[in-house]
Amino acid sequence: MPMAEEENPKMAAESQEMPNALVMLRLILIVVGRKLSRNPNTYSSVLGLLWSLISFKWNVGMPSLVKYSIKIISDAGLGMAMFSLGLFMALQPRIISCGAQRATMGMVIRFLCGPIIMSAASILVGLRGVKLHAAIVQAALPQGIVPFVFAREYGLHPDILSTGVIFGMLVSLPVTLLYYIFLGL
Repeated sequence: MPMAEEENPKMAAESQEMPNALVMLRLILIVVGRKLSRNPNTYSSVLGLLWSLISFKWNVGMPSLVKYSIKIISDAGLGMAMFSLGLFMALQPRIISCGAQRATMGMVIRFLCGPIIMSAASILVGLRGVKLHAAIVQAALPQGIVPFVFAREYGLHPDILSTGVIFGMLVSLPVTLLYYIFLGL
């Protein structure tokens, strides 16, 4: 009988934790949904996907006015992202703002785990030979600046991503060359 009494409080606590976890998950999804609904990138991504579907289905070309306007906006956005990264790095008290251990872990994940995961995924979908090797080299390329912009916008470790972008560019040349030579491309 004492065993049943001990299990009931545990079961009661677990059943209370489950609704709390569901409530938290619901709140997180609501907050993320609101932020995404206010982000112009969400709408541009959906419009781009719709345009691609229409364009490929009916072979409709994009008007040059729209095409070049998007190019101008894209170039300006990239420049602003780079300016934002530079400003963020300049305001940090140290060059490696997230610390040497996190920076090293980020580089290991980027340049070792990334190509390993890419090779496994590529093999699963049937890539072999030169295409597989090219996919592995591409996975070893440095990350873009856009993840930093989103990390800063949403407060998700922009210090780690800024370090990853800056030092990733410096480390990527020798690492990519090593992959390139090792894979025989």
